[in-house]
Amino acid sequence: MRDKLPESGLSIYWPRRLAWLAAVAVGSLGLAGLSGCATQNGSSTEEYNFTVPDNAPQLTQARQWLDAGEFGNAGLQLQQLDPTLLQPAARAEWHLLSAEVALDAGVPDAAEAHLEHYQRLINSVTTEQEHRGALLGARLLELRGNYLEAARERDFISGVLTDENRSDNERQLWEDLMQMPEAELQEWAQKVPDSRFGQWLTLAAVSRSYHLTLDEQLQGVRDWRASHPGHPAAQNLPGALSLLENIAASRPDSVALLLPLSGRLARTGEAIRDGFMAAYFESLQKGYPVPRITVMDNAMLDSMDQAYAQAIQAGSQWLVGPVSKNDVQTLTQATSLPLPTLALNYGERTETTEQAPPEELFQFGLAAEDEAAQIAEKAWQDGRRRALVMVPEGSWGERINSAFAARWLELGGEIEETRFYPRAKDYNPQIKALLNVDDSQNRYRTIRGLMRQTMEFEPRRRQDADWIFLVALPDQARQIKPTLAFNFAGDLPVYATSHVYSGERDPSRDRDLNGIMFCDAPWLLRSSELKSEIDAAISGGEGGYARLYAMGVDAFRLVARVKQLEAFPDSRIYGSTGALTLDNQRRIHRETECTRFRAGSPVQLAAE
Repeated sequence: MRDKLPESGLSIYWPRRLAWLAAVAVGSLGLAGLSGCATQNGSSTEEYNFTVPDNAPQLTQARQWLDAGEFGNAGLQLQQLDPTLLQPAARAEWHLLSAEVALDAGVPDAAEAHLEHYQRLINSVTTEQEHRGALLGARLLELRGNYLEAARERDFISGVLTDENRSDNERQLWEDLMQMPEAELQEWAQKVPDSRFGQWLTLAAVSRSYHLTLDEQLQGVRDWRASHPGHPAAQNLPGALSLLENIAASRPDSVALLLPLSGRLARTGEAIRDGFMAAYFESLQKGYPVPRITVMDNAMLDSMDQAYAQAIQAGSQWLVGPVSKNDVQTLTQATSLPLPTLALNYGERTETTEQAPPEELFQFGLAAEDEAAQIAEKAWQDGRRRALVMVPEGSWGERINSAFAARWLELGGEIEETRFYPRAKDYNPQIKALLNVDDSQNRYRTIRGLMRQTMEFEPRRRQDADWIFLVALPDQARQIKPTLAFNFAGDLPVYATSHVYSGERDPSRDRDLNGIMFCDAPWLLRSSELKSEIDAAISGGEGGYARLYAMGVDAFRLVARVKQLEAFPDSRIYGSTGALTLDNQRRIHRETECTRFRAGSPVQLAAE
């Protein structure tokens, strides 16, 4: 008798799935009895021994097209078959292949419909089809952003897969957990029972804790492995966790910190320095190894050549800085650098390998372009499709708008109108024009003039957009959001970059921002012991420089770990400024945490 998966491991969206989540939330359901499951890598398919039921050669051809990445041809092949004429096993195969085509095309509703039809045929399917159905269900959950459920589905089926497929599945399971918001991940890790899936969650929570130093994370992984020696991840640590030992052993002994500590950028340099040194002293006080730090004032040096000469003379093995965009641009044009360098800004991006920056240069900053692209992705995931855009005039606003528009259009979204607004005391004219309220009123006046009589009239805004992308500073946003409501757009979702938040909680002033969704550095959205120490040491709080303190903290920790990002291009480091990744030009990008204003304060979306 063939080995059959438990029925609950094959469901996609059935009610018992939601019941599982609800039960765990109140601590009434244990997961210790679950056995694991594997999955595919998110695009094509697992390597199964494919057999054709009911002599349907079109299914074989469709499978071959899918294996070759020819999803359009696979779809056309499937369209030539009438599934109602197929025997149950062949019909189930037709729905599985059709679901896979739909997933590859990014059409989740069609994929779900095919998987529901497949589920009705579950008593007629083969073991291989059962496994593929569960894996496709996990892919559907991933496509819809339900990463916790996708990871659970993958864990469930993992135990019945072949070794190679199991490894691929567990890699994707880990990636699903890495995609979850950290607050949500930490919450589930604390309340899920000590099952195998619960152990996946607790290891992921160690990996994702942004406030942990390298040594604390390394110790957390060691403790986890000692407690769960039989877990699949204990045998082969997932992601970049396997590198932690080598990274800790090879970190530099001496680092030069090059910042503008006098002149017009002095306040910026001081904030980064204070965050950097706060992270240094935190590690020192906990008894962990720290490098010797040489601090240099960029404003007192004539050139980058002089900065490198002084750093080398001091015995430094790394240079952190400079901050000036011009200085960073100079470094990007060099053929090589005297020391590995973590620049705290970005030069211009190059498009060819001949122009690529030197291998020793890594670039890290608080690029607003990253936030704009993330907002586009978040809005798309939330089901938004037609955007209105409101950004300030000037090169800064244009740069953010370009990054947003590129990503939004790439996803398939539409931009109904873009409005570049000037700094003003009254934003009503700009907002009325953006929402086409003026057109509504003008039509009323025209009709009233033609009819020569009084008419009842209620102005209306345009109806062709389902959200607004806003770039605004706090004072501007506090005027813009109420004015949107005044112009009949109070129900139109507003997504903004982090600039909308001052960095300090001020419920009385920020009540006008209620409902705005934005993404910002974890440092500003959640408390930590280090942040509390910095807040206490700074008169009046961090204020507008809060993100720079966080940048300094991450700069200190990146020196030891940036090689991890280089060795594993798909890996992330979870820092105070966000989830950090490295592109092929060694530019570090951030993915921040999303939140929403409620009662005048940011509230994590997972907590709503």
